[in-house]
Amino acid sequence: MPDSSRFIRLLLPCLLLVGLQVLPGCQATMDQPAQTSGAARVTVSTPDDPRWPLSHRERQVLNSTGMTQVSMPFGVLLAADEDMPAAHVRQAAGILAEMMDQNMDGVVDDSRVAEVLMRREVCWLAMPMDPVDWEERQFPVLERVLGYDIIIPEWWMGVHGPVPDDHARAVMVEEIHHFMTQFGFSVVYPDVFGVESWDSVIARETLRAQCDFWQHPENDCPGRAADIGGDCSDPNCDVVEFYQQVAVMRAGMQPGWLGIGFPVDRTALEARLSDEFKAAVDDPGYHQLKGPMTFSYPVE
Repeated sequence: MPDSSRFIRLLLPCLLLVGLQVLPGCQATMDQPAQTSGAARVTVSTPDDPRWPLSHRERQVLNSTGMTQVSMPFGVLLAADEDMPAAHVRQAAGILAEMMDQNMDGVVDDSRVAEVLMRREVCWLAMPMDPVDWEERQFPVLERVLGYDIIIPEWWMGVHGPVPDDHARAVMVEEIHHFMTQFGFSVVYPDVFGVESWDSVIARETLRAQCDFWQHPENDCPGRAADIGGDCSDPNCDVVEFYQQVAVMRAGMQPGWLGIGFPVDRTALEARLSDEFKAAVDDPGYHQLKGPMTFSYPVE
């Protein structure tokens, strides 16, 4: 049987669609190691493609679990179920590439972040199709070989045809941003982006916002109980969720959903954020989102 708390986490975005206001969605190339430059296109292929720097065991486990649509922008693994529409896989690969190469010149913005995200034994991106199949068949096998999976699943995106809609793109942006924050920026720049304690700049800002202009729907606040079951009170959940909504809105996009009490537009949000926080995350050396994504990174 799957772990029940993990299964609640799998279903959370579906519950949020019911319980919270849903906003419009957020309105690539390099399959090579981070040091490579040039304007090669992002590719989606099979696990057996010799271009992938995958071990025999990794290829085998992806094939045996049906995660057979593979892309590795800047060497970072994204693998999708064989039944995931190809356009959704290409879009997710392009979003990952664009977040890592915002000016789309074919050169990764931060090679140190890329290097830690390339560690497949630590983290990777998965695009499963069926929650029961994922929990009972695919995930138990994959976790023996690969690291922690950040999922971009069909049941969160709500696949309604061959081409991703605004909501599906918003889910992709959210989960890929979570992935890059938790396993990339948090590791390389822990004083600013750390999510394993409440000591970093973004963690302190989350604490300051808690029960004021931010409440995750799984967490209680004085006078306002959680809206749904679960627990997102640890920093590696609450900080990651808060910072994604802040970063996406400050970049000129709308998150797919808003936390309880969260400002509804960028102007209102800017007025609530501290000068310390804004100065830190706006430092160009950290390569945070600068503007709305184009969703046009070239993908083959």
